[in-house]
Amino acid sequence: NKLLPAKRVVNIVSAVAQALGYAHSRQVVHRDIKPANVMLMDKDRVKVTDFGIARVMSSSKTQTGIIFGTPNYMSPEQVAGKKVDGRSDLFSLGAVFYELLTGKKPFTGDSMTTLLYAVSHNEYVPPNEIATKTPPCCVKIIDRLLTKGVSKRYQTAAQVIKDISECLEELP
Repeated sequence: NKLLPAKRVVNIVSAVAQALGYAHSRQVVHRDIKPANVMLMDKDRVKVTDFGIARVMSSSKTQTGIIFGTPNYMSPEQVAGKKVDGRSDLFSLGAVFYELLTGKKPFTGDSMTTLLYAVSHNEYVPPNEIATKTPPCCVKIIDRLLTKGVSKRYQTAAQVIKDISECLEELP
């Protein structure tokens, strides 16, 4: 009952996408995009915090069996322990976008195992079925952000920002 208006959410998500675009242009992947790491400042300025587990994309070091990030917001490739790039952050942004519009996480589970399975394999309830006033353009962006296949997801934050800009034009 205390959801932000869609237009305000879209502006917040746009600001996070811009921050991610900047980080990705510097070859840095955040790896833990979640609501707690998005600070809303005065005049709706947004700061993305906690780059503590960020990683340089070109780094070839991997640690087998270690998962970094917050499970509800992880991308399928992160869950699988694969090397991640900026597209993983964009998946996480989709989970945040979904939650800001609906008040619910897109993927849940009764245990860590079922949660990780849901992220990797299950579909989520469309946001407009939970929050019926969710604008269609938001649903479309979330669908592409939360695509399981990394090659079918948005490839860059710039693509997300472009679609968000067009979506903002449609909102009252």
